[in-house]
Amino acid sequence: MNHDTRAVELRDELTIQTAAVEFPRLLAAVDKNATVRVGLAGVTEMDTAGLQLLLAVRREARRLGGDAEFHDASDAVRAALAIVHLDDKLRPAGGAG
Repeated sequence: MNHDTRAVELRDELTIQTAAVEFPRLLAAVDKNATVRVGLAGVTEMDTAGLQLLLAVRREARRLGGDAEFHDASDAVRAALAIVHLDDKLRPAGGAG
């Protein structure tokens, strides 16, 4: 089976106020045997709800035989990941830092 790649760019806040809107949008990109490339360069703020959202998307993608990759992490994303020691778990590629 083909391993498709789908790209989603996140912008602005990835917080408890926006997670309910972003989660269905991210899940719509998840499909069987597909890799979701999530761009994080435009994220200006991230809290634990945003982190949980990224982990949930990766978990669902892997459940369906694919994966989720996180790219071009903004400073806000890198800071949030470092605070909760998830920078190794999510391993965003590219971006400042």
